[in-house]
Amino acid sequence: MSEASTKRGRNSATDSLVPLAARAEEAVFWPVWLRQRLAVPGLVGVTVTAAFLLAVSVAAGAWRSGALRTEIVGEALFFALSLGLIMELAALIPRSAQDDLDVLARELTVDDALRKRLHSALVRYPAGDVAVNAAIGIALGAVHVALTGPGWSGLTEDPVAALLAIATLALWAMMVQTGSLLVTNARLFATLGRTAVRVEVLSPDKLRPFATVALRPMLLVMVLLAAYPLMLLGSDGFGATSAIGPVATTLLALAAVWVPLRGLAGRIREARASRLSQLDAAITAVLQTADEHGAPADPERLEALIAVRARVRAAPSFPIGLGVIGRALAYLAIPVATWGGKGFAEGLLNHLF
Repeated sequence: MSEASTKRGRNSATDSLVPLAARAEEAVFWPVWLRQRLAVPGLVGVTVTAAFLLAVSVAAGAWRSGALRTEIVGEALFFALSLGLIMELAALIPRSAQDDLDVLARELTVDDALRKRLHSALVRYPAGDVAVNAAIGIALGAVHVALTGPGWSGLTEDPVAALLAIATLALWAMMVQTGSLLVTNARLFATLGRTAVRVEVLSPDKLRPFATVALRPMLLVMVLLAAYPLMLLGSDGFGATSAIGPVATTLLALAAVWVPLRGLAGRIREARASRLSQLDAAITAVLQTADEHGAPADPERLEALIAVRARVRAAPSFPIGLGVIGRALAYLAIPVATWGGKGFAEGLLNHLF
């Protein structure tokens, strides 16, 4: 590649990344800021939230016939675990993405100043966008509350239901805020992969941070999905409205996995096609030196070129094998299959007996 074309490529990468780096001037995403200020383990927050929700549930009249209602315990534990862990992971995942960017530093074609701005942008988000996303989450939570339980009309008669409705709004607000930042960061890595990274077809391990960026949000989604069975404690069975949260979190996981790998996958395909074209031209040149008996002048070089071409053709299109992605998706499906199968079985037995 000529110096002029290399320079044009760098300018193109800079032009596409500068808007994404503009977030470096914005405020730090508030869960990240809070985690930096309060240097306490995330499980402490989960425990405090659980204790608070359970105490308020009891004080609000959750006792009945001397025993705590099982469904209240399950729902309180679900919101405690979900809110506490999403707060922790909303801070952990963007900061880990910064580490991934640092590992990729040697493979990037952008200058160090732009890379540092991108590094800072990964944990920052405009306060106005955060507020808008929180409002969207609250609106979605309001629809969720209206479709489940007693609905909004029954909350005045049931203080516990009102408390859990507030928790639902808070969880949806956190999910939309965090999901928006994760998808935005995924777009940043997608742009890096498409325009600003050196691709070596036979050395995909150098680009493995792209895979970790893609798979790490699955940790958040799997945690939320694994907590959903708590919502079924003491319930009559599995309903269609119970799938609203799991479907939303699963869609977020699929978007977070595909988006950061999208640009890099195209670059790898282009690099592989270019390398194969060069190898085919070299093989043709060697074959043209064959004598009248068809024997090439340099058979060892011919064999080496054919072997390299076979390796390039077999090289993966992602910096991570499809088998690993398949296993990650399988792990993602385990919680859904567990509580979904349980709910289906209960519904079938109730219908039959």
